[in-house]
Amino acid sequence: MKPIEHAIWLIESRLRENPTLDDIAMETGFSRYYLSRLFGEETGTSFASYVRGRRLSEAAKELLAGAPDILSVAVGAGYGSHEAFTRAFRDQFAITPQEMRNRGLEQPIKFVEPLRMNAAPIVKLDPPALETLPAATYVGLARTYEMSQLGRIPDQWGEFQHHLSQLDPAKVGGAFGIVQNAAPNGENVEYVCAIPAGRGLEAGDGLVELKLPDMKLAKFWHRGHIAGIKATTKAIFEEALPSAGLKPVGPVDLVEFYGPEFDPRSGFGAVGLWVHVKQ
Repeated sequence: MKPIEHAIWLIESRLRENPTLDDIAMETGFSRYYLSRLFGEETGTSFASYVRGRRLSEAAKELLAGAPDILSVAVGAGYGSHEAFTRAFRDQFAITPQEMRNRGLEQPIKFVEPLRMNAAPIVKLDPPALETLPAATYVGLARTYEMSQLGRIPDQWGEFQHHLSQLDPAKVGGAFGIVQNAAPNGENVEYVCAIPAGRGLEAGDGLVELKLPDMKLAKFWHRGHIAGIKATTKAIFEEALPSAGLKPVGPVDLVEFYGPEFDPRSGFGAVGLWVHVKQ
């Protein structure tokens, strides 16, 4: 895994915490100087500009969605006052937050979207274990993404972690990333961060209930940093499943299992990748 991929994943997964260069440098093991230099060379923008642009872009989307209180949006974006937020917002988009909310997308807005992480292309996988996942109900946070927006999933997990932080980890046991309902035209897909019902979360306050049927699963493992999960997923669908004579079926396309072997803060550890296949 490239250092820059690790850094981008950390930024996106902690976007709501306003990550600093010191924070990310410490996590990746590099000096501030080297990380800032590497970030600029690899992405074409500075660390600070990227974080500022991403947080302001997410704030702008909240305003477009009808957020009633601009100050609350400002605080969520890391600004202590309406005035400071307005100055930064105008510098980024050439429009004030109030104008953004009132006028919507009457004029083009250039958002700063997540940088895509390009993982190593070669992954060797063990043959899958075939098991049945019993029908169950889950409670979680659901988002629908265009395929070009999948880099926003770490931020979704960051939001979901705020719900999990109030629970006993021993009772939760593990969390699931459920990929489902891919559009027939291939333009978007739904992603749900969830835990089984009865383990501390209830639908409401932005959380939804999801019922899944019995499913025959081909179970694989991704090991290493989470930034490389794209390469493992590619190897599963393009190589491992065909080699095993298995065909994936929907509407649940993939279940990610984040158990005790995975550290959500660092992004390192084992993640189960379970594919719904024909019975």
